[in-house]
Amino acid sequence: MGKTLFVANLPPDATEQQLTDLFETYGDVIAVHLDTKRISGVCAIVEMASEKSATKANNALNGHDLDGSRLTISPPDVVIHDQTAKQRKVAQQLCEQLGETDKVPVRQIDAIIRLCGTSFAQVVLDEARALDAAGGMLTQDGARPRTLGGIFFFIARHRMAPPIHRIVFNRKGRIPGE
Repeated sequence: MGKTLFVANLPPDATEQQLTDLFETYGDVIAVHLDTKRISGVCAIVEMASEKSATKANNALNGHDLDGSRLTISPPDVVIHDQTAKQRKVAQQLCEQLGETDKVPVRQIDAIIRLCGTSFAQVVLDEARALDAAGGMLTQDGARPRTLGGIFFFIARHRMAPPIHRIVFNRKGRIPGE
């Protein structure tokens, strides 16, 4: 995972000290850089002292409720690893749950899980289900309700670091060099 984490969906009044205190539960925090100027909401880059502490924080805090906002955590940069058997299985299950069978969305789901991790995907899926159960969400033009998959992709789009976003959405899930 690396020592640095991209933390999205922060409450508007989040502070660097608040994040430092939260992440220090899992290891030493080197730095926190809060970004309040993103259109999709407040996010931060959190640098931990070790990869082990960053992995612990990622696993424990993905989906953590911070003042009414469920945190989503992913790497800040693209780090390409071979897809594991577990990731393939999770991606297949996620595609089935979302009803996604077309080539591009399936490839995008594979990329999300491979680049952001299974805990990130689970947090986004949980939020998509809750939003769908609460009445759903209309498409951008307001013509029809979004599918569960459409809600999932809408949420995910605004929760990942820009370099990962470019691969998942601009490149339609195509991993560079593959």
